This record gives sequence, C-alpha cells and structure tokens, in this order.
Amino acid sequence: MIGEQESNICPVCGGSLQENLATIPFILESDTIVVIKDVPAEICSDCHEPFTAGHATDRVTALLRQLQALRSEVSVVAYAETVAA
Repeated sequence: MIGEQESNICPVCGGSLQENLATIPFILESDTIVVIKDVPAEICSDCHEPFTAGHATDRVTALLRQLQALRSEVSVVAYAETVAA
C-alpha cells in the first residue's frame, strides 16, 4: 500500500532490520559524551543504524537527562529495564 512502510526495512538505506542490542553514542550540548550499551533496538544489517521503540527511547532519554545532570565529560552506561528507586 502507498504510504505504508514495512517495519523490517531500514528507512535510511533499505536494508533489513533485525532485533538486537545496540551500543549508541550521544554528544550532548554541554560537550558531554555518553555511550549507552545494550539498548534493545532494530539494527540495519547493511548500514548498522539502530532504531529504538518508544519504551526504549523513553528510557534512553531519562538516562541522558540523569547523566547530563552529573556534568561528567564521558559516561559509559548499560541500558537497564528497571530503575533504582
């Protein structure tokens, strides 16, 4: 159908998306570098671009906010489904 995109096709290069865990780097506006490991994502088998679902994106955003508040220059953290209270 026109306007519909198959969810297993990479929107960047047209490659095949496979569910896996990704390591995703970020550079925040304060020149802070954050690397988040083991993020659940669909990863393109050709260009290796990771795509995260809504719940994973929300968790990554929360982690980035927490790490930006720490004001460290470089952080490497593991994605975790549960948040310590």
